[in-house]
Amino acid sequence: MIQLLARIRSRLAAGAYGNEAAVSHGIVTPILNALGWDSADPDQLAPEFSLNRGRVDFALLGSGRRPSVFIEVKGVGRSVDGDRQLFEYAFHEGVPLCVLTDGRDWSFYLPSGQGSYEDRRVYRLQLDDRDPAESEAALTRYLGRDRVRSNVAFEDAQRDYRDAAGRREAATTIPRAWAELLSEREELLLELVADKAELMCGFRPMMSDVLGFLGDLRHREGTSHPTRAAHSDRRAAPSPQPTVAALAPSPTSTPAPASSRGIAYRLFGKDQVASSANVALVQILEALVSTDPTKIPDLAAKVQGRSRNHIARSTQEIYPARPDLARAAEFHPGWLVGLNIANREKMGIIRSACLVYGLTMPGDLTIDLPNAS
Repeated sequence: MIQLLARIRSRLAAGAYGNEAAVSHGIVTPILNALGWDSADPDQLAPEFSLNRGRVDFALLGSGRRPSVFIEVKGVGRSVDGDRQLFEYAFHEGVPLCVLTDGRDWSFYLPSGQGSYEDRRVYRLQLDDRDPAESEAALTRYLGRDRVRSNVAFEDAQRDYRDAAGRREAATTIPRAWAELLSEREELLLELVADKAELMCGFRPMMSDVLGFLGDLRHREGTSHPTRAAHSDRRAAPSPQPTVAALAPSPTSTPAPASSRGIAYRLFGKDQVASSANVALVQILEALVSTDPTKIPDLAAKVQGRSRNHIARSTQEIYPARPDLARAAEFHPGWLVGLNIANREKMGIIRSACLVYGLTMPGDLTIDLPNAS
């Protein structure tokens, strides 16, 4: 099969297939034979398959000589022709899968799908643009004889159609999701922007500045749409999502000198300076729980949020919806605190920890996190 596909690629490049008949006999039939279909057996493959409304170039037959796949062949460069006719044939005959090809371009359709013909295309393969092994895998997936006759090919086509439809729906939702994140002032988004700015310049921006930037961005989004889904190839995998560091700076590292971004606090009568609000939170929790680790479960329950657990044993528990985005730091062996939260929530965790461990604020602990009010 690999050698056959390599030869077909070379002949396509040389323009060897001059018409529809040449494509049928020189490309489609040899490929079907390689996929296990015996072109000489009328119980398997029927060329020029007759219908009440016309004919289709090839029908792959299942049990009882009922057609399972229709294949319509066009001359090279004419693969865009014939969609409507092919779909009408498939609808009236109840054929679950149909293929339109000009020898170079193979489009696999699910006639029972919804939307336009384009929407119902589950896969598109260009033989001269793919490695022969990749082409073999795609052709086998949808047209392998055993897979067609066992209905596995159709089940895979249905699954691929649902996946493609889901990706299209998700892509069209991106601008609205982005607008809602901006309008709702999603705390994770605010923290990610602030964290990145701090990483780049060494100073953490005021949360009001981040809010102002996102507000301006939302205003610009009203007249332009920079986030657009790429529709040139529906088979393309979604772009990888950006990731963030799994851990905050080590709370045991030497504190940074007091500066505009340093967090000064006083605990148990000792003055401390943390390099950031995240580090301050971890240092304070470390100090408190070291006095009685058995109270950690009580603290975890007290600070549990609506959609996430601020203190837990894994990032999956901290941010169940998106564990890959969960930033956390260990403050006691086996226990993590989530850091994808605003300073307001960090201060809430600190206050709860003081209550659980019987401390007073500002008596035993004095701290003021920016934008925590």
